[in-house]
Amino acid sequence: MAPELPNADQLFDEFPTGLLVTTVTGTILKVNKTFCNWLGMERDELVGRKRLQELFTMGGRIFHQTHWLPTMDMQGSLSEVKLDVCHKDGHTLPMMLNAIRRTTKSGSYDEVSMVVAEERNKYERELLAARKRADDLVTMEREAQAALKVTQARLRQALRLGNLFLWDVDVATGARRYDNDVARLLGFDAPRPVSDTLYAAAVAPDDRESERHALECALGRTEDVYNCTYRLFGVDGVQRTVASTGQGFFNDDGSLAYFIGVLSDITEATHERARAHDRALFAEQMVGIVSHDLRNPLSAILMGAKLLARGETSPDRLRVLGHVNSSAQRAQRLIEELLDFTLLRVGRGLAVAPASLDLHALVAKIVGELALAFPDRVIVHRAEGAGNCIADADRLAQLLGNLVGNAMTYGEPGGTVTVTSTLGEDSASLSVQNWGEPIEPEMQSSLFEPMVRGNSAGNAARSVGLGLFIVRAIARAHGGDVRVSSSRSAGTMFTFTFPRK
Repeated sequence: MAPELPNADQLFDEFPTGLLVTTVTGTILKVNKTFCNWLGMERDELVGRKRLQELFTMGGRIFHQTHWLPTMDMQGSLSEVKLDVCHKDGHTLPMMLNAIRRTTKSGSYDEVSMVVAEERNKYERELLAARKRADDLVTMEREAQAALKVTQARLRQALRLGNLFLWDVDVATGARRYDNDVARLLGFDAPRPVSDTLYAAAVAPDDRESERHALECALGRTEDVYNCTYRLFGVDGVQRTVASTGQGFFNDDGSLAYFIGVLSDITEATHERARAHDRALFAEQMVGIVSHDLRNPLSAILMGAKLLARGETSPDRLRVLGHVNSSAQRAQRLIEELLDFTLLRVGRGLAVAPASLDLHALVAKIVGELALAFPDRVIVHRAEGAGNCIADADRLAQLLGNLVGNAMTYGEPGGTVTVTSTLGEDSASLSVQNWGEPIEPEMQSSLFEPMVRGNSAGNAARSVGLGLFIVRAIARAHGGDVRVSSSRSAGTMFTFTFPRK
């Protein structure tokens, strides 16, 4: 059975679309209930009282005047126009409008239908936002591509200037891929494709296993980076030394994402280092030979000075002999330091002959001898603890002589130098303290390096800067070390600490 259908007035009034009839100038003649409900207005507030364009926002009113009316006059209809319609409380509703003009014998009127376009409006806003984002991404992509080209050009230039070559690992096959420029490392005159097999065959046989192991460690993540130096035999008959470095980058699951490596030809640098090492070794050996050969004539000079001093001599002659003896002894000390320095630099190390000794008695004897060498200065000895220790007596005398001589040279003129020998339960120590200008903190860390001297202009020429270097070598040969502290309030103190047994 067919349902009962509404009559025309009911259908017009309850139709789910806003329906209006207006004059050609926009005055509302008829409106349905649906439209009134949307605007929160009664029918009486609209019919005969409002023109359609008065319900639009300012932009809609301008559109009505400049486009709506001319189009209706020329075409008699208007389709799919979206305008904002004002609600009674002031907010607006986006609506899609369609209009058609009817002409009768009595005159013309316009029929208008409206649909709320909130969802469409939202969709259009999202569409516009998405399009803007897409445009921004396209712009960013273009900028990134341009920046990438510039970066690649800079990288290529840097690689050429630094004589560097790129390679990587094919994640799928595990094979290495090389830039065509790598062919120059293999002795070819021009760039050409280089396969993994071709490159591997050029690696020196003795270096292949270590190189392979280094790469496996990097790929297996047992090492952070790949770093290996090996030799290449080129097709031109030239052997080259190559430093190869690289690093792998891994996915979250631990699989290899990519691996990038760099090759550097260090052949010339390696040869230059070898030549420099040979020159330095030769110079140090020559210093050792000359120093050793000078010991005999110096010993003869000292012996002759002693023999001449035994007979009857005048005061002037004794003074001259004293100067000869003092100068010869200083020269002998310098030669001994140069010999020790040479032994250390050529890798033989400083020889020590440790034996059980009474540290306090030994230091007291050494201080007594030093007091004779510096008659115008006061040297005080302090002893702490008791018992014996294991050390080389001659080397301790050399160490104390260097430290006290250093204190006399750079300390306050006329100031007291204090030598302290300490015996603890497990360790022993010797310290030399003097007063004067403190050593600058930035200089303290380099004091024990060879050829480093203090900043006292009046005394710097008396030393070649090996004294403290030898002191540290003696300390380390005893299994100990030496440190320095310096301030105006506490003075400057060098402390040598070593195991007691």
